[in-house]
Amino acid sequence: MPAWRGALKFDLPRLFGWDSKQEEIDMSEIRKSAVIDATAAELFAIVDDPTNFPKYVPNVTGVEDVTSSKGRIGDTFRVIYKVLGVSFDEKFTTTEYEHAKRITSSFKGGMTGTFRWRFEPHGEQCKVSLQIDYGVAGGVLGKAADSMMLERANAKAIEGMLENLRRMVVKPANRQATAK
Repeated sequence: MPAWRGALKFDLPRLFGWDSKQEEIDMSEIRKSAVIDATAAELFAIVDDPTNFPKYVPNVTGVEDVTSSKGRIGDTFRVIYKVLGVSFDEKFTTTEYEHAKRITSSFKGGMTGTFRWRFEPHGEQCKVSLQIDYGVAGGVLGKAADSMMLERANAKAIEGMLENLRRMVVKPANRQATAK
């Protein structure tokens, strides 16, 4: 047996994320907020309906299998999300719900984590805060890909999400000023 053969030991299943016993996933966190000219109720109504995701969430190509109940806790839906040419099929489950104030959902699929929405009214405006904690499957290689490219792409998508949400609630300008 060559001397090098015993010296190189790689845990390939763990390195590539194939080890089903791997329980720890290093989590990344993205926090963004924006003050939007709309009430908390208006913004909450958009976010509370999963079928709206493709309208304001960049890279979402579809929403499927939506279940909805009166109390919302335990409701589920699937989101097809494409980033950097890779599609992720994520199943979301609502874990916290307080109408017009907050929604928290866990998600599992190619990524695993939590979406936390907060809505803070300020008169006719609302501060919308979003915190996403997520981990990417794939062991060391998945973490490397996340830190090199995916984290930046996800942060940019979250900024786009808040901007698109702002666009969805733009109120028409007061037309009486221009009427003669």
